[in-house]
Amino acid sequence: MRTRILLLLALLCTLALGASGQGFAIDPTQPVSAADVEVTEVRYLQFMSHDSLVVDPVTGLTDTLHIDDGQRVLTEAEYQQMASEPALSRRRIATPTVDTGEYGGITGEGTQNFGSMALLYSYKYPSVDANGNKVVLSALMGVPTKIFFDGIPAKPNNVIIGCHETITSNYECPTNYNHGGSAQSGNGMLLQYCRYDAIRQPCCLVILADYEGYGCTADRPHPYLYQELTARQVVDAVRYGLKLYQSNVGTSAHSFARFEDDNWKSVCIGYSQGGSVALATHKFIETNGLSSELHFQGSVCGDGPYDPVAHVRYYMEDNGRTYHLKDGVEQQTAHTPGTLSMPIVMPLILKGMCDSNPMMRQHNLAEYLTGLFFSTSSTYMIEAKSNANKSDQYSTESVTKKYRECRKNGGNWNGGISNPYGDDITVGGTYSSAEMKEMLFKDDGDNVWGRMDKMFQPSCYNYLNTKSNFEDAQGNRITPTGHSAMEDLHRALESNNLTVGWTPQHRVAFYHSTYDTVVPYANLLSFIKNQPSLKYYFYDGSLRHSMAGLKPTYAEKGEANVFVYDTPSANDHVDAGKNFYFFGSWGGVVGQSPDTWLYEWVMTGDN
Repeated sequence: MRTRILLLLALLCTLALGASGQGFAIDPTQPVSAADVEVTEVRYLQFMSHDSLVVDPVTGLTDTLHIDDGQRVLTEAEYQQMASEPALSRRRIATPTVDTGEYGGITGEGTQNFGSMALLYSYKYPSVDANGNKVVLSALMGVPTKIFFDGIPAKPNNVIIGCHETITSNYECPTNYNHGGSAQSGNGMLLQYCRYDAIRQPCCLVILADYEGYGCTADRPHPYLYQELTARQVVDAVRYGLKLYQSNVGTSAHSFARFEDDNWKSVCIGYSQGGSVALATHKFIETNGLSSELHFQGSVCGDGPYDPVAHVRYYMEDNGRTYHLKDGVEQQTAHTPGTLSMPIVMPLILKGMCDSNPMMRQHNLAEYLTGLFFSTSSTYMIEAKSNANKSDQYSTESVTKKYRECRKNGGNWNGGISNPYGDDITVGGTYSSAEMKEMLFKDDGDNVWGRMDKMFQPSCYNYLNTKSNFEDAQGNRITPTGHSAMEDLHRALESNNLTVGWTPQHRVAFYHSTYDTVVPYANLLSFIKNQPSLKYYFYDGSLRHSMAGLKPTYAEKGEANVFVYDTPSANDHVDAGKNFYFFGSWGGVVGQSPDTWLYEWVMTGDN
């Protein structure tokens, strides 16, 4: 009882500071110092490519294309050995195999160019946690260095604030990229911005924060979709990273060039959870008066959960609509009401809220999820990120494999769910393969789908499935005033709605697949609906938003505040993300991917 009273008092104090978590103990705008940064590791990132001669069939002229073969991380000793070799031998060795983790390997033969290099600094920096207390977090900074090993410095011209996608294992976080990270992961794609390429790619300083709960804080809960807190921590990573870059850290063994002038700009880029973190960081920078300090230009957001209530309601209501016409017929996804194509999403959301959101600390996961779902070991797999060995952690791919095992063999798990604000509770049980298949009802080869009426407690499912809990008769959104487990969850979700409560002052570029059943298009529609004062440019004249009943103010792309790319591909979340990034079609010869040309629009108003 005493614990509950203290928790409620703490909750009331926190709510007095602001329902969305505002009022952190440490001023986010106070000056920062490089003296408070601890560099924990330095590695080199090598960008590899080879030359290919092509002939223009119209003019007959020849040209040289630079074909990317990937990237690899080198230790100091490996770098020094390679740098000591004659330039010709460095260019004529076979392309080494690139470790792309669970995405497979990439190999190539022939003349190789070591087009450029980047230094990778892993560092620790101070920030704040959900209680406003100091916490030391970790981040990775990619700093462009030499071109062709000839001593010419690759000067960065801008800053990429990289926001990584949803991960469930610590080995996937940015600072672990130095130790076998996938070159085709979001981290690998964002680090491509460090590469020097005068034709296709900007040369940028890239800063990637480990979200709390990963990197040096793997033993702490991850505040999943607690947008303001994560944005604050990302901004701290950027401010301290810039101080590190501008200090004398690069004047000795690891030399690099600094910005040539004061005209650099910063842009947030991310996909999936990273897309929402990019928009949340955009909001945090503007609303805390940091735009000038960070030379902020805007954000590029791919398939992000910007509106958690609309996001969850999609799962309950959607019948497969895509707003995509083909030969006059609207196309469909495989989604049906009350289903999930990636079941791990809901325990991630619920656990993140219970662990960190001030409105949810008096609740626990057993109030929302069934013993049947707990027996999949989902919560254990989320918490396994703190295990020391990679083999004892679970990526999102290995979570899906576990679900397949449950469909085949049944579920058998009796364990505790931990909550930093209350007592552990034992949940789970033993369930047959047939019972598992009722809940994990479909395996389409990519995803194992879940039925939410089997995953959620009846009170939770019924609340989420009742439209009048969320909208009045006129379609206006409702926010509850009571304090039941579901009403507190409802308010916590709404407090992380990035589509209301502010108006972006800098450009926002959105990429979203209407075929996305994991992070649905409803998130982007919510932004368009709730930001009517902005001017919108829709790539290729897309009218999918108008099919959803929205009529924003249109503008040419150079005059628009918002660029929307409704990707025409029929890809779900993971494949849409691969198409978003630079190596979506690995080894592509020419052209740009959406992330790069949306970045250019944010920078210039053109693409």
